[in-house]
Amino acid sequence: MTASRLIDRALETSTLDRAWKQARGGEPQLAVVWGRRRVGKTFLLSQFVRDRRAVFFGATQQAEGVELARLADAVRRDLGEQAADLLGGGFTSWETALRFFVALAAEEPLALVLDEVPYLLRSTPSLASIIQVVWDHVPAGTKLMLVLTGSAVGMIETMVGAGGALRGRPTVTLRLQPLDPVDARAFLPALQPAEFLEAYAACGGYPLHLRAWEQSAGTEANLLRLAATPGGVLLEDAVGMLLEELGHAGGYARVLAAIGRGKTRFGEIATESDQRVERPLEILERAGLIARALPVGAPKGARPRYEIADPYLAFWFGVLYSDIPQIEAGQGRAVMTRRRPAWQQHLGAVFEETARAHARRLIARGQLPEDVVVGRWWTSTGEPCEVDVLGLRGSQTVLLGEARWQSRPLGRRDLERLKRKTVRTPSPVDEPTYALWSRGGVDETIAPADALAFTPGQMLDV
Repeated sequence: MTASRLIDRALETSTLDRAWKQARGGEPQLAVVWGRRRVGKTFLLSQFVRDRRAVFFGATQQAEGVELARLADAVRRDLGEQAADLLGGGFTSWETALRFFVALAAEEPLALVLDEVPYLLRSTPSLASIIQVVWDHVPAGTKLMLVLTGSAVGMIETMVGAGGALRGRPTVTLRLQPLDPVDARAFLPALQPAEFLEAYAACGGYPLHLRAWEQSAGTEANLLRLAATPGGVLLEDAVGMLLEELGHAGGYARVLAAIGRGKTRFGEIATESDQRVERPLEILERAGLIARALPVGAPKGARPRYEIADPYLAFWFGVLYSDIPQIEAGQGRAVMTRRRPAWQQHLGAVFEETARAHARRLIARGQLPEDVVVGRWWTSTGEPCEVDVLGLRGSQTVLLGEARWQSRPLGRRDLERLKRKTVRTPSPVDEPTYALWSRGGVDETIAPADALAFTPGQMLDV
């Protein structure tokens, strides 16, 4: 599989295919496909409409009249002159445009994709209500599939969220997430597994970022070019992603920056960002930009930690954000040298999450019991204790794992240190399974009977 093909979107593709089949049968379909910028919405839908009777319209941020003229051009491009001739002098409003497409789908199936609808809302604020009016009066038997795309929070709250004009209308809603490391691996197949995890830690699961990473260059060179040079995609993209999804107001950047600096508790974030954080944290969590982390099996009322959930944004806020002025002044190499400890800390966090995901895949494959629930675990009672990967079966601890981003193999001393944590975990069984994930593997003193051992290559193996 190459990066030019659709990767890891089988569920989304099959969902859209089912909706198209229903539309062909005379059941009009309204699909909403949402997800943050760069996640691959446009590519997914361009692949979906290929070989189908469809109009694909990519909105820009221009005046209503300009957008309607561009839509007429899209009809000519995608459906041909005969369909364009039916327009007469072109579209005079969005209502006439939508009714035109309804009429075109009276006998023959038609898919209409309006990509980046939030752009259209800026020039036509009433567009959601116009779509609602037209959609509510689509004749039975019409073979139309209307697909609306946009950024996560902005589009959902404006159009189909509580109080939105299209609430309850969509027959399909799809939220596209960034690719996980296993699926993103297809973009950089020439890299060794550890090198790929470095690339993923900087790029996240965004196809555009991954395609920009040069496999023939090392991590340092790629970071300098993409993240520590003015105009680099990893330096610039986060700003656009956050503005498009969240807007200027709300203090979201200050909250994310505080978390990126290691402030993970509610009170710490409020103090560091110097603002009220209840609402920003709620919005950021709903958008999938932060995660409210609790120890697996935590009792009700346990205090959460807040973490940036997206690896790319965690890299941007944790490594780059505080030194962007220096990077823009041409001091990127010095910044990356000075920020190397923060980069290594970020790599360690990504490696730990990759280990937990790998443990869940082992359960799905039947290599661990199917009723084991995996997560992180920590306690502040007494001497602080943390376990990178902990598996519970019911209320009992049956799996303890250590994940280390280090080139030195883990040895007997590391395993014994992990074993000593057993008594601090929730109701451990007499003989739990121990597991070690390490960039450098494990040394010969640890036998398979002592602990499961995994390298980056095994962690990324499908």
